[in-house]
Amino acid sequence: MRQVITSVNFRTSNGIRKDGTARPVHGITADANDFMHGWLNYQIEHHLWPQLSMLSYQKAAPQLRAICEKHGVPYVQHSVFRRLKKTADVMVGAASMRQFAPEWEAEEDKFEWKA
Repeated sequence: MRQVITSVNFRTSNGIRKDGTARPVHGITADANDFMHGWLNYQIEHHLWPQLSMLSYQKAAPQLRAICEKHGVPYVQHSVFRRLKKTADVMVGAASMRQFAPEWEAEEDKFEWKA
């Protein structure tokens, strides 16, 4: 869950349409879009499964997005330009990175320093 929450994908031509139907995983538009982004549009999938091939990310993305939606986990996709602006804002201190919400932390994983 932490890998999904703390990562952001570039918006792609893959995934789920607004009407709920699946977009094609492969095709000239999807493949060209992925190539032009250098497959950086699959950061969430990469952080979950770092050893998968780039083509496997294409197949996994719509399925992972559906799982996240089912369980109420944010699967964030932004345009390249929005991500560049956000990165620049974080670098100059005008914004902070998205935090992993404390309520999402499993009880057995919580840790507190003792004084």
